Amino acid sequence: MIKKKGCMPCKKFEPFVKETAEKNSLEFRTIMGESMPEKLQPPYYPFFYLYKDKSVLESWGGVSEKKLLSVLKRILKK
Repeated sequence: MIKKKGCMPCKKFEPFVKETAEKNSLEFRTIMGESMPEKLQPPYYPFFYLYKDKSVLESWGGVSEKKLLSVLKRILKK
């Protein structure tokens, strides 16, 4: 059995995030915190960065489906 890296909340929330990204034609990438530049390492996990043209539009943490959908709705309207 291959063990998938990442914390349990990240593993449980990932399928929802991937599905939501697909539905909205967004690219989704998983990056382990240890692999991130020190200045971008989040305070807790899972943590999300929404980028456009190499700029961070929004960042937030947690496993709230409501929060994820709210951010995407607001950002995608622009």
